[in-house]
Amino acid sequence: MRIPPASLRQNRLRENKARSGRQDAFMTPFRFGPAARQLYGVFHPAAPAQQRGVAVLVCSPFGQESIRFHRMLRVLSDRLASRGIGVLRFDYFGVGESAGDDDEGDLLGWRDDVLIAHNELLRRSRATRIIWLGARLGATIAAIASSQLPSPADRLILWEPVADGRSYLRELETAHARALADAGSPSSSTTPTAIVDEALGFGVSAALLEQLGRLVQADLETAKAKQVILVLPPHQTAGAALAQGLARSGLQTRVDEFSHVFDWSSEEAMSTALVPAPVLEMLATHIEAASDE
Repeated sequence: MRIPPASLRQNRLRENKARSGRQDAFMTPFRFGPAARQLYGVFHPAAPAQQRGVAVLVCSPFGQESIRFHRMLRVLSDRLASRGIGVLRFDYFGVGESAGDDDEGDLLGWRDDVLIAHNELLRRSRATRIIWLGARLGATIAAIASSQLPSPADRLILWEPVADGRSYLRELETAHARALADAGSPSSSTTPTAIVDEALGFGVSAALLEQLGRLVQADLETAKAKQVILVLPPHQTAGAALAQGLARSGLQTRVDEFSHVFDWSSEEAMSTALVPAPVLEMLATHIEAASDE
């Protein structure tokens, strides 16, 4: 029994309506990248009278976690654009509106997608400084991709990055089993089983599973940036260890804790319409502070 990612479709329908509506002045959906690997992006141009020469590249989470993040990300992008900071949101290959099937994605390909999106943002925004914002697996991909940049990113903002791939797979397995049981699957059980080709309604390639199984903190410690900000819930042991590892790698690292708890992959999270103002303001503050330096 496959779990339909209905909330993702609803998000895309709302966004597609904006292509022909009054919001066209504030965001531009488009396709970019190589012909064989076309990516879908939405660019929020900086308000002309407020331009700061800074732009933000957003690296979204994987699967159902992206649904939890989507609406807040849209609100944040609009807010930043109105304050003079351009934003590019995009779908990785095999995700959302980009080319490819959802079981064709893998970490190395998504790493390369981030680099393509980075160059596209530079071209469209003409910004002199670029900030990367990633959440969960998107933060992990951002950290790994930044190591391939010819010069360091101005700032990496990593929101609860995944630094232990096996632990992350166990989280997905538990959430998937719970969702199947809640959906009334005859053969379902709340006991987690290994993910084979699907996690919470999204196809998963064998390559992605293998890569996640090998993902460790050291992979993120190769990040290249002038400053790294880790956004973490209080007392997260894995996050504290990552902060120490990044600092040992010579990166200027700061940890910012927030009290709002996100259940990234639950069914309740999929239908949550709230956009927590404190989290929005914290992320916007970090980004705007970089633009004022």
